[in-house]
Amino acid sequence: MPEKGHTDNSIHAEPALGLSNAPRKRHLPHYEESGGYYFITFATYRRNPLTEYDKECIFKALHYLKDKKYDLQAAVVMDDHVHLVIKPSEPLAKIMHSIKSFTAHEMNKAAGLSGRVWQDEYYDRVIRNDREYREKMLYIANNPIKSKPGSTHSDYSWLYVKGWIDGG
Repeated sequence: MPEKGHTDNSIHAEPALGLSNAPRKRHLPHYEESGGYYFITFATYRRNPLTEYDKECIFKALHYLKDKKYDLQAAVVMDDHVHLVIKPSEPLAKIMHSIKSFTAHEMNKAAGLSGRVWQDEYYDRVIRNDREYREKMLYIANNPIKSKPGSTHSDYSWLYVKGWIDGG
């Protein structure tokens, strides 16, 4: 919060310890907070639909990287995008590169294709409090249900909520 009487509208934040403050050449701002939880969304290139194989590949990759690069709290792989809640143990840019590059390679190889799979950008938001954490967890849990009315959580294979829904 700005000091009382402070009129400068810009926000000045110090880089979190252990995280790079090197500028990223992207359009969306990415703020990192050491030890925090993040809500992350990334989408396919041109919102191309994912196959069941693609969804399984992504879901397995997210689980493979948990406890190696982040603490995975929740994940859902939708038809053309992915939502996550994680607590990273390394910079987000490195995590996102790992997820996107590995899955793009595997998905292209399986389909006999080459080229872009993911949009360059991803959306990330620092989760600031318990209320927001619960809100994001419920959003992820209910996202596939909203997309297919009449379905239940157990009907959707690519949904994980730590301690509640294990997917698959």
